Amino acid sequence: MTENTLRSAHVLPIAIVALALLSGHTAVAQAPLDPSVAETVETVRITASGQRFVPRQSLTPGGAPRHTANYDVTVTWNPGAWQAREEWQLDTLYPLQTSFAYSMTYGELAGVKEGQDNFRAALDGPTPLAAARIGANFKDLWLTNPLILAAHSEAALPPVEFASGGNARQRIVLSAHGTEWTLVVDPATGLPEAVTVMEQDPLNGEGPNRVEFSDWREVAGVPFPFQVEQYLNGGLLRREIRSAIEVNHAEADSVLTVPDGIEAGNAAHRDWGWGMSHLLLARAGLGGPADTPHFDNVDFLEVGPDIYQIVGGSHHGLAVVGPDGIAVVDAPWYPERSDTLLRLLEERWPGLPVRYIIMTHHHLDHSGGFRSFVEAGATLVAHKDAVWFYEEALAQAGFRGMSAIAVDGHAELDGIGRAIGVYDIPNPHADAHVGAYVPDTRLFFNSDLYSPGRELQFPVSMQALFTAVRYHGLDVERHVGSHGMGYDSEPE
Repeated sequence: MTENTLRSAHVLPIAIVALALLSGHTAVAQAPLDPSVAETVETVRITASGQRFVPRQSLTPGGAPRHTANYDVTVTWNPGAWQAREEWQLDTLYPLQTSFAYSMTYGELAGVKEGQDNFRAALDGPTPLAAARIGANFKDLWLTNPLILAAHSEAALPPVEFASGGNARQRIVLSAHGTEWTLVVDPATGLPEAVTVMEQDPLNGEGPNRVEFSDWREVAGVPFPFQVEQYLNGGLLRREIRSAIEVNHAEADSVLTVPDGIEAGNAAHRDWGWGMSHLLLARAGLGGPADTPHFDNVDFLEVGPDIYQIVGGSHHGLAVVGPDGIAVVDAPWYPERSDTLLRLLEERWPGLPVRYIIMTHHHLDHSGGFRSFVEAGATLVAHKDAVWFYEEALAQAGFRGMSAIAVDGHAELDGIGRAIGVYDIPNPHADAHVGAYVPDTRLFFNSDLYSPGRELQFPVSMQALFTAVRYHGLDVERHVGSHGMGYDSEPE
């Protein structure tokens, strides 16, 4: 999506003619997909309730998506003017059970949010809305309102007939706002059953963001779906039921104006959010927005002799430097961030290879950048029940031949000329979870269980960590975490 494509949308009628569905079958008259019915929609207000899920926060690697929140939302949208307002009541179930109330009002590149949308801190009055979130929000509005999307498309390929579950269907590829969208249409009704758009997926490289529609009803002569389900790579992201839809409400435009004095955001960040909308909205749906592309803000905080907490973003890792190489623990968020880290490691310790990438657990916010290390030649170290998960992610991204060490209880690494132990940590946050221990400094790195220096802690997870440390007979003086800064001893 670019600045030009935002304003270039225009109506394109899409004709679907009567065709033979399958060889030997009589041609039947079919209802056309008629986006012109949505041309009358200047504004739409949608009131809905739903559930949020995050596939990559599952308890087990590759397990059922975690149900993270329930919500009520009212969205007011002017698609032609690229203006919207969303009013949210978000009741999170994971990682904390709490409630948030907030609103977002935004245009093409500037917006504000008010209230509290995260479990870290309340907003201090109207706060600029991140450009990446604006991009993700707009992408989602088009994706979940397919007739409006079709009415604002710039081009369409001829429909392709196919059979699904024994039923005739049509596939139509639209071009709109610099993006390719694939609609599956029921020819009996002329209504879309689903829209799919390919999006960037940190683990797999690219994946289908698919929204399915049902319970179509006419509002002011325009069909709208009143039930929506969303999936990424087949993993459930959202279920939503719309209780009310209003078209061209007399007061809709009055709530869509962004206050004066709000500066336009970064267009590149908006486009990044547009291209990865599923991830940004899933994170917002658990009260932990991830609206900043943490690509280049990488720094090193020394926590022991030649041991560095990798900081700069919202999620941290660890670098252990030895005479024969470097071991890195965790690869948060994105391959781009890992690429930056690899470059900085080479600049700081030229000629010293990264021999290990130790993955504490499979959650995307800690593993999304692991591919960069494996592709650079590092051996992956992970719990024995998680290795397959990383192998499958690499295969989907087109890479094979990973070298891996499967941790069964514990494993000793000696490839960097400095001992590192990797130990399993049974805990309620994630199965197949490990931590890294550097015995010469008595330092233990964990992820998401104990965060030294941070106010927010999870006592049950902390106790699981300390119990595992004692079970393995480790003498730990310094605990370092994927959250929080620096190190600390076990709390009293």
